[in-house]
Amino acid sequence: MKRRHVSYENRYKHKLNMLEPGLIMMKIVGALFLAGVLFWAAGWQRLAVVMLFLAGAVFAALLLLLAVEAHQDKVLNHIAMEENDGLE
Repeated sequence: MKRRHVSYENRYKHKLNMLEPGLIMMKIVGALFLAGVLFWAAGWQRLAVVMLFLAGAVFAALLLLLAVEAHQDKVLNHIAMEENDGLE
């Protein structure tokens, strides 16, 4: 079985960059959390629970995407180190 050379170009066609989307998602989480707390204080517990659940779901999705990006960074750094060792 022939193994092809792994490089930046053919390892990941779509690299995640979560800086901008992560900031937007954290603003959404903050707004949903604040809305949930305000609804809870106003006595609307059902709506508050929905808002807090949505805040948790968006935060969980953000953590998952950050884990994927961290894995991609680790693999790409490993590839760069291998290519750098090959040039010396």
